[in-house]
Amino acid sequence: MAIEIAFNILIGLGVLFYLAQAIQLPATDNPADVLGAGGFPIVIGIIALIGLAMITIHTIKEKRKVDIPMLNLRSIDGRMVFINVLVLGAYVGLLDVIGFVLATFAYLVVAPLSMGYRKPVVLAVFSCVTTAVMTVVFGIVFYVPLPRGVEFFRDLSYLIY
Repeated sequence: MAIEIAFNILIGLGVLFYLAQAIQLPATDNPADVLGAGGFPIVIGIIALIGLAMITIHTIKEKRKVDIPMLNLRSIDGRMVFINVLVLGAYVGLLDVIGFVLATFAYLVVAPLSMGYRKPVVLAVFSCVTTAVMTVVFGIVFYVPLPRGVEFFRDLSYLIY
């Protein structure tokens, strides 16, 4: 139970830091904006503190260790979460190297496979369509500068979008 309380204190300190930063946001001159620039972040911070307080009180009342299977590396769920965090980290690392299109396609294939999905045709169609839609919507419609990669991958990305 002590580790859960210590973790909650660390999260609480993070939320308090977040609130301190949100309070320093400038006020607005717009009379229609009642909350101002910091209003929404302050509301979210207060909700987070209330939720954290409720969780902490519940933990103290129960006086037992909280078991979260997703965070236990000895369970199947825990191993899958760990593997998917690694896959996501590889995706983020590869974005600037091979570009958005190839990295996203590879991620959309590898992530479901790492979770045990075994329908290759459906997976291929899903990965192709999702990558194409995201590239068109963000790269072409909204003009978001997507990572293009380096050297050969950069030239390839200019052929695609």
